[in-house]
Amino acid sequence: MLPARIGLGQIALAVILLCCGFWMSRRLATLAFAFQLFASLVFGALTSAIHTELGPDNIPTKTLYTTEVTGTIIALEPRNGRIRATVQPSEIVGIAQDQLDWNVRLSFLGDIALSIGDQIRANARLFPLRAPAVPGDPDFSRNLYFSNIAASGFVFGRQFEVLENQKDINNNALLVGIERARQYISAVISDEMTGPETGIAKALIIGERGEVAPDIADNLRKSGLAHLLAISGLHMGLLCGTVFFLIRFGLAAIPSIALRYPIKKWAAMAAMLAGLVYLGLSGATIPTQRAFVMLLVVWLALLLDRRAISLRLVGVAALIVLILRPDAALGASFQLSFAAVGALVAFYDGPGRRWLDRQGMLSWYERAGLYLAGLLLTSLIVTAVTAPIIGYHFGRISMLGVLANLVAIPVMAFWVMPWIVVTLALVPIGLSGLSLAAMKPGLTVLLETAELVAAQDWGLWYVSGLDMLAVALGLFALAWIVIWRDKVMIVPVLPLIVAAIIFQALHKEPEILISGDRESWAIYDPDSGILHTSSRLNDFQKGIWMSRFGIRPEHEQSRVQACQNDPCSLGVSANTLPSQIIVASRIANPFYACRNADIIVSLKTDLPTTCQASGARTVIDDDVLWWQGGVAIKLPSEAGEKPEINTVRLETGNWPWIIIGGRAGR
Repeated sequence: MLPARIGLGQIALAVILLCCGFWMSRRLATLAFAFQLFASLVFGALTSAIHTELGPDNIPTKTLYTTEVTGTIIALEPRNGRIRATVQPSEIVGIAQDQLDWNVRLSFLGDIALSIGDQIRANARLFPLRAPAVPGDPDFSRNLYFSNIAASGFVFGRQFEVLENQKDINNNALLVGIERARQYISAVISDEMTGPETGIAKALIIGERGEVAPDIADNLRKSGLAHLLAISGLHMGLLCGTVFFLIRFGLAAIPSIALRYPIKKWAAMAAMLAGLVYLGLSGATIPTQRAFVMLLVVWLALLLDRRAISLRLVGVAALIVLILRPDAALGASFQLSFAAVGALVAFYDGPGRRWLDRQGMLSWYERAGLYLAGLLLTSLIVTAVTAPIIGYHFGRISMLGVLANLVAIPVMAFWVMPWIVVTLALVPIGLSGLSLAAMKPGLTVLLETAELVAAQDWGLWYVSGLDMLAVALGLFALAWIVIWRDKVMIVPVLPLIVAAIIFQALHKEPEILISGDRESWAIYDPDSGILHTSSRLNDFQKGIWMSRFGIRPEHEQSRVQACQNDPCSLGVSANTLPSQIIVASRIANPFYACRNADIIVSLKTDLPTTCQASGARTVIDDDVLWWQGGVAIKLPSEAGEKPEINTVRLETGNWPWIIIGGRAGR
């Protein structure tokens, strides 16, 4: 939310002063707590500033339409029929070698055999980091920047070669070994399993989601089961928990060992090792790394004879993740994980603990009923606390996800994940076909459950216009309540809840969206509910903008209309107040347009400075889009009001990953 970075010295001085204030006021609880709170906040800003300073320098700011890239492949990821490779470049034609302190992400054809450690030379097109298309759109460039990726692009067909004689094995021996193991497991799954379950098995075992069919992925999203595709806390927890149970159960069956040695700690160490192996085989994505860190804290607590499940451990895991990758706090994955885990731990460490402690006095069928009730309650808690985050980031909430997870989670816990453990154990000896065959019925149940739930359109709610401050304040209030777990402590956050309601009530989504690429645009008519778009709008961007206005994909034909004319003239009204809008690549007669339109958008040419004096209320031309990036305009709802204009530069600030007008922020 800051307009630009703050100097490290300034933030460090603020941290020191706040820590001194905390020490001097340590005998005054309330004042000391306030100093501690602000010191923690500023320390977080300092951590973020350090990571920003450590980010790539000299990043490219212009497109290299044809260039030659030479470098080492350090990561591979199948994606939508292609292979996405992260390359550490040693030479890029058109860029000085002393400026190559960053990595490049390249897209290859999907049927090409590559491995980590390969030295390649490829003819490619490279693009600089792309700022959000319009204010409020996802900022993908920030994640790339903090991943040390400063450019992305694609290889022209098969115009590349692997430099076999220059394979860099020494520096990447471990990565090469892991990648070869992943590719071998992928080949084994392809040989031993058929049907759509193959893609799901690869996604669960080695993190390859490229072979999951689009319709299946869409069913999983609609049914609230998309979290099954991303290896994170659920998968890591189930796998490590399975290993922990099997090792401890096996050792407990041997009295001479169980009575003399700490088998619980041995099982915890085995689970830690299994989690580390799974982390490498799954591709070590950011969500998987975070899940491993959280579980590592749990296993270390067991080794130190501390409580394995507590809010303190959740807090420690969050601190570790934020210190290692502070920008993760802005992502949906981090927010969803810790919102769900925090709420569940708070419940099962409080009222839920008293409920579970009664299990020892119940019969087996009563315990089974208690388990199902707990599963339902768990799903309800997770759905409630994550709904605002999912709605804000993705524009839709699956209300039937509670029921889908009632089926999916037991199947994952008691069927799929144990067979995954067996599969990983049998792969080295060539007997994994048996375990994969046993796993397939469980995967089939997951797919059929997703398809059945996704078919119920009424269970998927499309939401739009969630205000960022309203969601942030609501989550802050939730975190406060979860941490204190005391009815009295609800009182301090009541003003925050009221403020969140007010912010949401006053929020208004902009009706006009003009992309900074000067190609795409969309205009929403609030009174008719129609979204008018440019004919060149791609499906990905269209999906993002449709979600902003709560338009369901199945309603696209009736509520989304592409304007084939250039110039495109539209009459749009907000609260029955009409506005005449003209959008054009080039306007042949600008003075006529200025006299006959309220809002004029010229995508690729400048308009005369006298345009507004001729009658137009708002003018957006090539000059604005080039220097300020994408534009979002809120139409006036009352006579006499002026349209409210926001740009990407104003929204995102002057950060180094924001490249607008051929210039990177500082």
